[in-house]
Amino acid sequence: MTLYNIIDRYIFLPLGDLVYGSCVAAKFKEMCKTDFLTEEQVVELQNRKLQKLVKHCYDTVPYYTRLFDSLGIDPSQIKTREDLKVLPVLTKQIIRDNYDDLFSKGMSSRRLRTGATGGSTGTPLKFCTDAAEWSSWKASTLRAWKWYGLNIGDKIFSLGGNSINKKKNLLSFKGLYDRIIMRNFKFSSADVSDEGMQRNYEAYMKIKPKAIRGYGSSLYVFARYIEKNNLPVLPLKVLLTTGEVLMPEYRRKLEEVFHAPLYDAYGAGDGGILSHECKEHNGFHITEESCVIEITDKKGVPLEDGEVGFVCTTDLDNYVFPFLRYHVGDMAYIKKEQCTCGRKTRLIGEVMGRAGRLMYNKQGVPISPTMLPMMFYPELNYHNVEYQKVYNKIDKFQIRQDAKGDICVLLKLKDKNEDRAQFDYVRTNYCNHFVGSEVVLSFVDEIPTLPSGKEDYCVSEYEYKG
Repeated sequence: MTLYNIIDRYIFLPLGDLVYGSCVAAKFKEMCKTDFLTEEQVVELQNRKLQKLVKHCYDTVPYYTRLFDSLGIDPSQIKTREDLKVLPVLTKQIIRDNYDDLFSKGMSSRRLRTGATGGSTGTPLKFCTDAAEWSSWKASTLRAWKWYGLNIGDKIFSLGGNSINKKKNLLSFKGLYDRIIMRNFKFSSADVSDEGMQRNYEAYMKIKPKAIRGYGSSLYVFARYIEKNNLPVLPLKVLLTTGEVLMPEYRRKLEEVFHAPLYDAYGAGDGGILSHECKEHNGFHITEESCVIEITDKKGVPLEDGEVGFVCTTDLDNYVFPFLRYHVGDMAYIKKEQCTCGRKTRLIGEVMGRAGRLMYNKQGVPISPTMLPMMFYPELNYHNVEYQKVYNKIDKFQIRQDAKGDICVLLKLKDKNEDRAQFDYVRTNYCNHFVGSEVVLSFVDEIPTLPSGKEDYCVSEYEYKG
C-alpha cells in the first residue's frame, strides 16, 4: 500500500462519511469482519436484521401496514428468512401504483437518496434509498475489491453508461468524493466511434489506473479498438465488469488484451442486491449481510437451489423505501454447493437477465444495449429533471431490429391520451445512432414477450457482415 492508500482509507474516507452523512468506513470494517462467518452465523445475522425490518415496515410504511392486516399476518410471525414466503411478491407495477405509500413515515426526507432504473425488462422505475443502504452497497464493493488486491485509493478508470458514469460537477462534493476518495475516473461509453475510443484511450493512458471498470460490452469494444490499432496497454491489477451479463467472449478478449484477471459483479440498486465473483470464479457471492435473496416462480413460490427462477430480494438496509420480496425482473439460480474459497455466503450461479448483446448499425459500429435506454431521454440527458418527467411517462419500451438492420421502437405509455408528438425525439435519437436504418416509432397497448415468455427490451436479428 502507498501512503495515499493509507491516508485515503483512514482519513479521507471517514471525513467523506462525516460530510456525506454516510458510514462507508464503518460498514467496510464490519464487512471485513463478517467475510468468513459460518453459515449459521450468516443466517442468524440475516434473521435478526429481518425481524427488525419487518416490524419497522408494519409500524411505519402504509403499504405494508395494509398488506399485513389484509392477510391477517402479525409481523412477529416472520422470524426467519424462510418465513418470508407468507408474503406476496412486490412488483414494479405495485411500486408504481403505491409509490407514496411505500415511504416510511418515520424517516426524514433529508436522508432520502432518489434512484431510477430501466431494469432488465425496460420498465422504468423510481425508488429511494438512504445513507445506510448506500453505505452497505459501497462497503460491499470495497470488500470485493480487497479480495482482488485493489486498495482504497488505487486509481480506477470507469467506462460505461449512467449507472456507473453519472455526470457530476467535479467541484461538487460528489465529484470530489469520486476523484479524491474513490479515485474513480469516469468516462462515457456512448460514443463508440474511433474518435470517441481514441479520447477514452488517451484519458486511460493519462490516468494510469490500477483497475478498469465498466460494462462488459463497452469494455469489449474498447479492447477491440486497442487491439485493432496495436496500441500499448498499462499494467493493471484487475478488470471489473458490472451492469450486464458478461459474455464468455468478452471475458476472454478483455483478459487477453489487458493481461489482467477479470472479476464480474451482479447487482440491482432497486432491491439492494450486490454480489461478486471471488478469485475462484465459482459464481457470485451474495452480500448476505445486506439482503435476502430467494429464487421463486412467477407467483413468488420459492424454488430449490439449482432451479432457475425469478430473483426475489429483501433489502435489509433500506428503511426509507423498503423492499420486501421484490421481483427484480432478472432470472437466475442459487448454486447448491458452497465456494471453495471458504466463504459461506450463498452463490448466484448464473444470471439470465440483462444480457449484454451488442447491436450494430449499418456502418458496423457496435452499440451496447445498456446504452439504448438513454435514448428515451430528450438530448440523451438523464440528469435533467424536466427530461426525467418526460421519460417517466413511458410505462415500457422495446427496441426491435430486423434482419435488414431497421429499427422499430415500441412504446407503451402510462396514459394512452398523452400527446404522442412529444416523443418524436426518441426516433431522432435512434436515427442519429443507427445511421441509414429506417426507424419507426410504434405506440402499443402491450409489449410482446419473447417466445420463451421472458420480457426483453432489446431484440435483434441483424448481423453486420462488413
